[in-house]
Amino acid sequence: MLDLLAGLLAVGLIVLVDVGQSGWPRLLLTLGFTFFVPGRAIVANWPRMARWSGAAMPIVFSLAVLTLFAMVALWAHFWHPVALFQAEAWLSLAGLGIAVTRRRRRPSSDVALSQQGVWPQAGTP
Repeated sequence: MLDLLAGLLAVGLIVLVDVGQSGWPRLLLTLGFTFFVPGRAIVANWPRMARWSGAAMPIVFSLAVLTLFAMVALWAHFWHPVALFQAEAWLSLAGLGIAVTRRRRRPSSDVALSQQGVWPQAGTP
């Protein structure tokens, strides 16, 4: 469900940016995207990280990745906020798509690895 929510946030914001609409809907989707979508794309592809927290870790990674991309764009003298957003949004959608596809192909592999003790159980150091 979190992957679907992240995908809907990204697609909704891409559509609003492409049609040039501004206002509260775009602002709210921008906040949702900034705090959740890129981080969810990372955490969805990193099962060990998803075990820590399905909501908190995407926030940390989203803010870190978006800040890093913005700093690199400034240093490279390539400051085009809309182009930067579109690159981040499409990369996030690709990451979410890869995670969903991987889970659909091998739905029980994560459970099997967890039961074999390969991944630490929740609450263990």
